Amino acid sequence: MAGRLKLMRTTVAAAFAVCCGVVQSFESVIIDGAPPLQVKWQPAQMTGARPAIIALHGCSGLYNSRGRFDDRYVFYAQHWNASGWHVVAPDSFGSRHQGAICAQDAEHRTIKLVHRRDDLLRTAKWLMARDDVDAGKIAVVGWSHGAMTALEALDRSWWASHTPAAIVTYYPGCTVWKKRPAIRIAAPLLMLLGEADDWTPAAPCKEFAQRFEPSTVTVRAYDDSHHGFDSRSPVRFRADVPSGVDKRGVHVGGNPAARAASLAELDRFLALYLQ
Repeated sequence: MAGRLKLMRTTVAAAFAVCCGVVQSFESVIIDGAPPLQVKWQPAQMTGARPAIIALHGCSGLYNSRGRFDDRYVFYAQHWNASGWHVVAPDSFGSRHQGAICAQDAEHRTIKLVHRRDDLLRTAKWLMARDDVDAGKIAVVGWSHGAMTALEALDRSWWASHTPAAIVTYYPGCTVWKKRPAIRIAAPLLMLLGEADDWTPAAPCKEFAQRFEPSTVTVRAYDDSHHGFDSRSPVRFRADVPSGVDKRGVHVGGNPAARAASLAELDRFLALYLQ
């Protein structure tokens, strides 16, 4: 395994508190390539080859404004670890010495979806080479820009060997896929959308989903829910984001009911393909 992929391991400087007073640490791993890809690795505390989830961050990156691992990804990693699943989060922005790109005009971003798709595929290859990972049970979960990255790799032609077992996208932008050619879908897809999302509206994603058999793509859209509805933060207006329906800013923030409902749907969907 070590001969197939050279990597460097370091200990993550920060540890993150979880419920019940338990402290969970993330390990930093560097996967060779151009550029060297930084990933955060949190293995399940179980023996044998376990399922794994690749978590793809949004346009804010893996870290919050205080430079700490974002609470959203901490929560999901802990949640999946409790199910006996490994979690790995590629840091597409840090690997390219950039921070958040949300305020950048989408057409002029230097980090493109194709770059992040490459990061996803490199991470999947790294997982498949590990003895403690079940290569047939690797899922991809992405949020916002990370969800668009997952869709960028949706066609099975991108996957050299094993295709993912499942793909989940939280509030992706789907307008770009209107004119894309036919896609041979690589895995069952779950799309979790906010009906009130004025950044990446739900309607284009629903239209995109209609290109596939209902048994292949599942769509769940939540009323009164903005972009980032699974967040614990209240809804706020971001005038610094030159995107959205009217290009003057967007609303971002959580909806407790949608957060709970989407988590239950996420659990149900992943259990179908990883257990």
